[in-house]
Amino acid sequence: MERISIFPIRHHGPGSARSLEHALSQLDPDVVLVEGPSDADSVLAFLAQKDMKPPVALLGYVNDDPARASFWPFAAFSPEFVAFRWAARAGAVARFMDLPASVSLAGERGDDDADDLHSDPLRVLAEAAGYADFERWWETLVEARGDDFEVFDAINEAMRAVRADAPAPVGREAQREAWMRQAIRAAVKGGAQRVAVVCGAWHAPVLDVNAFKAKDDAALLKGLPKAKVTLTWVPWTHGRLSTGSGYGAGVRSPGYYHHLFTTRRDVTERWFARVARLLREERLEASSASVIEATRLANTLAALRGRALPGLDELNEAALSVFGWDSDLPLRLIERQLVVGEALGEVPDGVPTVPLAQDLVRIQKSLRLKVQPEQIDLTLDLRTDNDLARSVLFHRLNLLGVPWARERSAGGRGTFKEAWALAWKPEFSVRLVEASRSGQTVQDAATGVAVDAARNAGTLAELTTLLEAVRYADLGGALPVALAALDARAAGNADVSDLLEALPPLARLARYGDVRGRDGESNV
Repeated sequence: MERISIFPIRHHGPGSARSLEHALSQLDPDVVLVEGPSDADSVLAFLAQKDMKPPVALLGYVNDDPARASFWPFAAFSPEFVAFRWAARAGAVARFMDLPASVSLAGERGDDDADDLHSDPLRVLAEAAGYADFERWWETLVEARGDDFEVFDAINEAMRAVRADAPAPVGREAQREAWMRQAIRAAVKGGAQRVAVVCGAWHAPVLDVNAFKAKDDAALLKGLPKAKVTLTWVPWTHGRLSTGSGYGAGVRSPGYYHHLFTTRRDVTERWFARVARLLREERLEASSASVIEATRLANTLAALRGRALPGLDELNEAALSVFGWDSDLPLRLIERQLVVGEALGEVPDGVPTVPLAQDLVRIQKSLRLKVQPEQIDLTLDLRTDNDLARSVLFHRLNLLGVPWARERSAGGRGTFKEAWALAWKPEFSVRLVEASRSGQTVQDAATGVAVDAARNAGTLAELTTLLEAVRYADLGGALPVALAALDARAAGNADVSDLLEALPPLARLARYGDVRGRDGESNV
């Protein structure tokens, strides 16, 4: 067996992940190299911890410019995640081998314009074969062969033929592939007897280190710009797997992929059992007989189309026919809750993060606020201490540009109620890093942002709107600055329209002052 084994995979492909796991068990390598930023090895150990629950994402950002950031997402069915978990169980050395984040974030990004064939070549091959569902193509034509090594050799051969007619890589792509080849050479030079290389299928043909000269790769990588970056792990969601910037494979059905990866047998039957359970929870009709009928219909459709197993198209068509009746509501529920499935991952407590994010987690726990991607509707009673503290937190986060909670109209009479809709998005992690420039706690950061906004406000209306936000967020440290700016602006303002626009926030302040436990007239 060769010393270096290359395993071309599809990013976030459950079929690839399952085949890779089998192949690694057969090969039993002592070193596993995985496509990903090589300077992230310092946080790689967290992937092996039980408290790390995918989907998660590796986050890299430039220290003095956090807005320049990139994500590398991992799901339970991502081959990269499976490779690292396998290495942890087997005691093998595991490393990332791609261009460091310090380099990729230092210059302009060059791979975002890649075409479909470049970014997801295996899906393109499946579509060319007449399969709308890549995973069923993989299972029918690939996994059924039973020999994992031959499967990956066949993919490598196909990609070699595709790349023979493609333009030679230039710029960032050429540098990435040169870096990966250098990483493979370093592993062999370090004494590894069996090296497993896990990479996107597109790169596999050019990772043959014998076909390229080491000195040419070294010359290509000489003098690369670098930035000081921080790398960490953050929770991710299934719905964001297609938008993460590190791995470009678009995943349109992550919930379904998770089902495929975690269900070893009776895939179709168990899928429709989940469908029936979901519909019953929504008080829609879904009998056991309907589950049997849908399963038979999906299998029949697959047979008519010459496919060994039903794919997502067949499952959806069967669900619409059996459960849909005269409405597409059941299918829309299935799409949102099962096919996509907004699962939110978890990261261990020891994962490095900025103090501001740590303070937010502490507050969320103390206020008994659940963090999840699905929308949660809350109606707060500002006469209670806990709900008042929740309201203050939401207003502070909105000042920080982290709209985890969005205010809604609260029905009924009285000024003591607030209605909010909560939905956590992964990109809020980056915004917290950016906001940490203004302070290391939620209160301090919100105060800093409010003070800067007061000093730079352009109109009287902007100041009164800011003053309202400051009062609702209970930012006593920013209040004197906002009031002083308001006095100075009002004294010299002769613009009637600006004065009129400034009145509504002041009226609301007077209305809500007492119910929030603060005098609405003393300082305004």
